[in-house]
Amino acid sequence: MINFLIVLILLLIIITFWCNYRSTKVKWSVENISIDRFKFPSNFLWGAATSAHQVEGGCTNNDWVLWETAYNEKGMPRIKGGQKAGKASDHWNRYKEDIKMLKDLGCNAFRFSLEWSKIEPEPGKWDKSVIEHYQEVCETLKQEKIIPFVTLHHFTNPIWIWNKGGFENSDTVRYFTEYVYKVGEALGQYVDYWGTINEPAVYSKLGWFLGIFPPGKRDVSLAARVLFNILKAHAEAFHALHDIDRFDADGDGVPCRVGIIKSIEIFDPARRWFVPDWYVCKMIDRTFNQSTLDAIQTGKFIFKIPGVVSYEENYPRLENTLDWIGLNYYTQKLCKFDLRSEHKFKIFPDKKLPKTDMGWAVYPQGLYRALKILNVLGVPIYITENGIANDKDDLRKKYILNHIDAVNEAIADGIDVRGYFYWSLMDNFEWAEGFDKRFGLYHINYKTQQRTLKEGSEVYREIIAASKKQST
Repeated sequence: MINFLIVLILLLIIITFWCNYRSTKVKWSVENISIDRFKFPSNFLWGAATSAHQVEGGCTNNDWVLWETAYNEKGMPRIKGGQKAGKASDHWNRYKEDIKMLKDLGCNAFRFSLEWSKIEPEPGKWDKSVIEHYQEVCETLKQEKIIPFVTLHHFTNPIWIWNKGGFENSDTVRYFTEYVYKVGEALGQYVDYWGTINEPAVYSKLGWFLGIFPPGKRDVSLAARVLFNILKAHAEAFHALHDIDRFDADGDGVPCRVGIIKSIEIFDPARRWFVPDWYVCKMIDRTFNQSTLDAIQTGKFIFKIPGVVSYEENYPRLENTLDWIGLNYYTQKLCKFDLRSEHKFKIFPDKKLPKTDMGWAVYPQGLYRALKILNVLGVPIYITENGIANDKDDLRKKYILNHIDAVNEAIADGIDVRGYFYWSLMDNFEWAEGFDKRFGLYHINYKTQQRTLKEGSEVYREIIAASKKQST
């Protein structure tokens, strides 16, 4: 018995050393960063991002409108304070002003999403005026020499899709594909960069695992099915766009590039000396990061949490459906094995790191690590979201500087990063948080809709200007 315990202890020590040795944790100084030392390619894309429901206003026909008037089992509003998106940032009417703000920052790209519920308010009925509006947005971007990055699905669905079960229903893949064909035909003359789905794993996790997004369910098996159906929708959108979009909008010889937007959270063990924490960390990373990436590479979807869910499906049309990958990166979280919790583990931010207004730990090294994770896919990477909610405006400058320094480090190490989009261009409706969390480079006064560049945002303009100066 004693010999067995000695062997077990030695084995645990060896595993712990191996895990620490194999860990991708990185360190470098984030002090005294010099913008003048940054080296970005001459064709690097600098931009900012938005999503339709969060900024446009007038989104009255999607599932989030229903969610904004719903209550949870305790009788509390689903949105903090019972807030509703309503007019939001009025971007639908003020897009020309907002594009001018992009131009003033020096940006040469803009990531925005289309609102499916406006384009197709009823099954098979297409609103010509809405399609023309998005064409006008693209035309304005073209005039300002700003490249459009269009996201086709950013969390919202038409109410008629909701009534059919949303992405729990595999038929939604077909409806989504029809929508993609329609907008591909309408906007292909302007758009070469298409993002199919925004954060598929986050979408399924928040709606069907944590229950804080619609439909508010807590069923891990359903979350797995929804994620699989979303990935099928991505695959079909990839093939549809390559079929319908034959117009080379930017004149580089390639008419259509299709990617997916993947959120990567960095998971580290709370106790680096404790093997069960390493196990939890690897399991969570496998489930919420790697399962999606593996499925897109191989066409085989595997979603497993031991003792909770085991879901496997094959979809060959999903294999190698990436021309590029979008990275949304915000934070790192610590993982802890805990027998007292519901799923036997806990996830929380590092107490030693500064926090954003969302309670997220500020960890710029994680952006470098996330880029290394995606680099193995062998396709160009665009950072499609990275930003901070910081109402006091005391962390924004350092946040931007440190995270772009991480991008610079990645490029210097040979990682194929081709663009950076700050989230977000302006303050917006931050989903379940309502208007309380402000990510924007520009402050929005929601009473007057006045836009004002925030303190700390100027450094982004300075970085872009320095980058352009070096490339001339």
